[in-house]
Amino acid sequence: MRAHRILIVEDNETTARTLRVFLEAQDYEITCAANGRLGEELFWKSKFDLLILDLMLPDADGISICKSIRSESVVPIVMLTAKTAEDHIVEGLEAGADDYVCKPFGSKELLARIRRCLHRRSDREDESDVLALGEIRLDSEARAVAVDSNPVRLTKSEFNILHLLMKNPGRVFTRTQLIELALGADFDGFDRTIDTHIWSLRKKLGEPRGRPRYIRSELGVGYRMSDDDAP
Repeated sequence: MRAHRILIVEDNETTARTLRVFLEAQDYEITCAANGRLGEELFWKSKFDLLILDLMLPDADGISICKSIRSESVVPIVMLTAKTAEDHIVEGLEAGADDYVCKPFGSKELLARIRRCLHRRSDREDESDVLALGEIRLDSEARAVAVDSNPVRLTKSEFNILHLLMKNPGRVFTRTQLIELALGADFDGFDRTIDTHIWSLRKKLGEPRGRPRYIRSELGVGYRMSDDDAP
């Protein structure tokens, strides 16, 4: 089995070198670019399995690079950001990033997020009509959901949200993305309506109150479906 190829676009030489050494020790094949222009050029010239993208680059706007790549590629993107304000994180996710890590970050956290993104991509390539996570089974063709073999009745909106989350376990979705991708552009309501749907979903799935097992909150950002114990 070939090593996964990762492109790191990071202008800080120390950070890039540290990432390269750490990830190569985990058997990944690493290519580094010190600026956005070179990063985009390398991305389109070669085949990569994942992109680690710093959003604050000296010669380019990382958000614009993310949007440009996402418009033509489904390769997972993990963004690195020194801006911890939720608005900046949300902006990156809505530009197409699959996950994010705030600087300074732990190498184990980054590794967990990389593995999760690569795992999700592999799952999508082998996708079937039936999705499973823990005790939850979702049949997309029959639009049926069961927990521990017990049928669960969901509204159309609840089913669509759960389907999107289960198709992308571990990926953080903002409220705006959940509205656009699960409920449709003609949705008539507020983004906080998503919170009501999530509350109802958790209740119907038997989630312990205050200790959700499956649908995790990313404070101030949105929601993700838990598929492991990664942060």
